[in-house]
Amino acid sequence: MKKKVENIGSYKNVQNTIINESQEFIILPNGKNIGIIDFDKSLENLSIIVDRAKSALANKFFIEFISLKIQYLEYFLKIYWVSKNPKNEILDENNHKFFGTLINECKEYGFDSELIEKINRFNTERVKAIHKFLMGGINESELEIVCTENSKLGNELYNYVLDECGEFIDDIERIPKEVGSMILSRPKK
Repeated sequence: MKKKVENIGSYKNVQNTIINESQEFIILPNGKNIGIIDFDKSLENLSIIVDRAKSALANKFFIEFISLKIQYLEYFLKIYWVSKNPKNEILDENNHKFFGTLINECKEYGFDSELIEKINRFNTERVKAIHKFLMGGINESELEIVCTENSKLGNELYNYVLDECGEFIDDIERIPKEVGSMILSRPKK
């Protein structure tokens, strides 16, 4: 599978990469604070999960798509949670916060109500798909509708979290030097 995330390595390479006409770069909270264990592997897996979810949807592997999508959503909800929780708590690698709890706490911390409602609806459908499919509580055509309707939800969340929790890098001198700093990019708006 093609790897989308490029390991650019040194601090100097990061500086050179950020001087880019088509992309904008955003600093997010330190990845250690959301429970990342291995930064390189985490970014690689983030890329893999996006590709696999697209492939799963294209090949009508709906339960796999839902499982991959929920992991992606959880990743970005954790970034929001760490950024906005009033006690400045962190989520370590052993955190066992349920997805529904994470959604509700993000809502309490000011998350956009319309987007949180979309995530809640997707979570309800996820539970139904994972726990009721073999029991006949949902059929494959319903799963396809759930997946198709939510195919862009990860992108919406990604952009929302970058806007709400990130700090746009407009000067290469502002690039953090500490290990674990998360810098993500997206096409310039």
